[in-house]
Amino acid sequence: MSRKALDQNLPFLEMESMDTNRGKLWLALRYLRGQGRGFIHRSHWLTIAGITLGVTALICVGGVMNGLRADIRNRVTSTLSEIRITARGGEAMSGYQSLVDSLDGMGYKTAPVIRNDLVIKKGEQIFSTQCFGIDPQRHARISAALGQKTLTPDGNVLGILNGDVSGPFFNEGGIALGSSLALNMGVKVGDEIQLLSPVFDVPTAFGLLPRVRTVHVAAIFSTAMPDYDYSFSFISLEEASFFKDYNGEIDYIEVKTPDATSPEAHTKRIRNHFKDLKVEDWGAYDASLYSAIRFEKYLMFVIMLFMYVIASFNLTGSMLKTIAQKRRELGLLKAFGYRDADLSGLFLRQALILSSLGIALGLVISTVLLLVQKHFGLLSMGMGDAGPLPLPVVFSWKDYLSVVLASFAITLISVLLPLRRLHRINPIELIRQTT
Repeated sequence: MSRKALDQNLPFLEMESMDTNRGKLWLALRYLRGQGRGFIHRSHWLTIAGITLGVTALICVGGVMNGLRADIRNRVTSTLSEIRITARGGEAMSGYQSLVDSLDGMGYKTAPVIRNDLVIKKGEQIFSTQCFGIDPQRHARISAALGQKTLTPDGNVLGILNGDVSGPFFNEGGIALGSSLALNMGVKVGDEIQLLSPVFDVPTAFGLLPRVRTVHVAAIFSTAMPDYDYSFSFISLEEASFFKDYNGEIDYIEVKTPDATSPEAHTKRIRNHFKDLKVEDWGAYDASLYSAIRFEKYLMFVIMLFMYVIASFNLTGSMLKTIAQKRRELGLLKAFGYRDADLSGLFLRQALILSSLGIALGLVISTVLLLVQKHFGLLSMGMGDAGPLPLPVVFSWKDYLSVVLASFAITLISVLLPLRRLHRINPIELIRQTT
């Protein structure tokens, strides 16, 4: 071996006296620094920037999708409930009072409900409605739409806008209408309208006729959900029983939990206590909407993950370039006793250092961006008649953990090709070339 080659690679002779792991780390840092004086050579900053951008996108998308899901959950459960209990076969529930008492004893708020899909007739106008038969005193405890008028954090009105559902005016042939439904019909509190069943099941001398009731508008409410305001209405249990031909039966029981943040856990608890009943959380009320939100989050996560995969190509290229430039040094290391596994550990450490820096920067930047959006609401989205609303944000440690694990997994995969190149290095041939 020439004297010049030995002088150039003298640091590696000193490495023989070092601990193996310390030697690998020392070399990894030396290769990252290159000929520069900083901790990382500027040629590696593009790799770090790509990883940072990928992690930032993943965390931000996850936070926004979590926020959208939480916002919709809050809107749905503020009007309906968090949990619904029905008979397992879907038939009407009779003797439900003992079940209600048991749930009340477990710390839940409950309300029996009879649901009818009816038609509202006002003069020549006809509108469809999802009409819920309720006990107004019990239902007001679980539905904010029947409570006092309040403003939601995003500025929407929630509760009774006009009228009342707690007195005899509602119980004796009254109906509460959603604000948009009442506006389209052009009715106000005290006006009379007709409720008709779309099913013709009443036999008369003239054939089968629908069930019809004349009711008066007792209240107008707002749910802060445009779709609900256009279609929802409430009547008493007695009036609703007429349209279903019930005699003391109900369709289901709405349940409000003491902890609105974990309805799934309460659903499991109630299901374990009442195994012969069907217990569903709020996600089953509109299964297509809930599935769409969940699928969209996974889809966006996968799409953003491709950004990280693209960034990992820079890491692969950087490793291949380093191996090509340091080929002779690596050959000398093999001659000094380094095995292929030792060299693989050297470059694996280099890749992990780069990816760790990128991941850490991405986590910090994405957290700052989400905090800014959460507190200042710089970005907005349209909500129909509700107008633009700040894009909601919810942090989830599961998202952070998933992104970190996925990032390191992709990093390990991206260095497999460069590590395979190390096996092709022949130290004898390289030593001959230096003599």
